Amino acid sequence: MSEKEYVSQARSMEDILAAIAKLPGICSKALQQWGAIEIVVRKKKRKRSLDQNRLGRLWCKEASEQGDMTAEEYRGYCKLHFGMAILCRDSEKYLAACQKVLGGLTYEQKLALMMQPHDYPVTRGMTKRQKAEYLNECYQHFTGLGFRLTEPSLQGYEEAA
Repeated sequence: MSEKEYVSQARSMEDILAAIAKLPGICSKALQQWGAIEIVVRKKKRKRSLDQNRLGRLWCKEASEQGDMTAEEYRGYCKLHFGMAILCRDSEKYLAACQKVLGGLTYEQKLALMMQPHDYPVTRGMTKRQKAEYLNECYQHFTGLGFRLTEPSLQGYEEAA
């Protein structure tokens, strides 16, 4: 066991019982290595909201109906141009990983990695604040091209605008 912490997430009693079943062995190893441990139970914080996710997908679909790319291509474009810029700005670790993994690739290769079936993780690691900034960038980009998009406030997505 390294200096890493053990984290288990649960949404049901079955999940909780499965995590508890592993706990004696994990605690025993941790005590041997560290001497003292801390056991914490807390409410899981959601990184992004489902509304933000739906809104981003909706805008890509709307853009595909008005533009010359598919919704998935627009999603990949936004991840590469807006999402990665936000995450790289906010995390030196993410920036270094991107440079290591994507640094030698062509633009076309990077864009392909943002889309299915590869789906390079970008927005999945965002906080609500970062996702709101990302959505604002997407909205400005698409509306700047003349696309008509669903207004966030009309759909109850106030946190995204």
